[in-house]
Amino acid sequence: MSLGGGLGRVAAALAALAGLALPAPGLARTMYGYEDSLGMLHTSPVKVNEHYKPLYEGKADFAAVVRALREQDALGGPPPARPRVAMPVDLGPLPERGERILGLAAPYMGAPYRLGGDDTAGIDCSGLTKAVFSRLGCELPRQSRLQAALGAPVAPTELEAGDLLFFATDKAVGISHVGIYLGGGRMLHSSPRRGGVGVERLSGTDYERWFVSARRLARAEAPQAAQTRP
Repeated sequence: MSLGGGLGRVAAALAALAGLALPAPGLARTMYGYEDSLGMLHTSPVKVNEHYKPLYEGKADFAAVVRALREQDALGGPPPARPRVAMPVDLGPLPERGERILGLAAPYMGAPYRLGGDDTAGIDCSGLTKAVFSRLGCELPRQSRLQAALGAPVAPTELEAGDLLFFATDKAVGISHVGIYLGGGRMLHSSPRRGGVGVERLSGTDYERWFVSARRLARAEAPQAAQTRP
């Protein structure tokens, strides 16, 4: 595949998930996709392999994509490999800000993973980051791809507690998972692999291999009243 063709495919997939599908004039374009075993969403305007199922035509909001994934049984496909990126290894005590973030996330700890979920009964990766950052006084968009466009980029060697971490299992598709860095080489996230919301180390895991980028949101500060874990 040419570089130009690959970039065009990425643009089409991103636009479609943002509700801006790019069909040919007078013709609705079918979008294909599946959710892999890490809970990461893969979409494409073409059927890449047998795991990509037809999801919708034309424009679709997030809820419609979730419905289509379930109706087409397009869940649990294998995650493709990505080049390895070194992540922090230190597993010592969490810094104060990491502890504050855990305190704000306490109502969601242990909640089951549910694609499209937004509450303690079930929540997905971007639903969790949106909920936690809302308690930090920072409103995030619902999709991980849109969250990845916010803030300033941060190198893996310079991560601080509160940075958003973004992952992808398919470079051609783009961002498909998000977590919150807590410090000490660990992140808070919601994933079907671990059964829902919890803390996971990064170094030596699949998430290290699928890491794409980190972003820092300068305005996200924990309110003083919520700095202590319940």
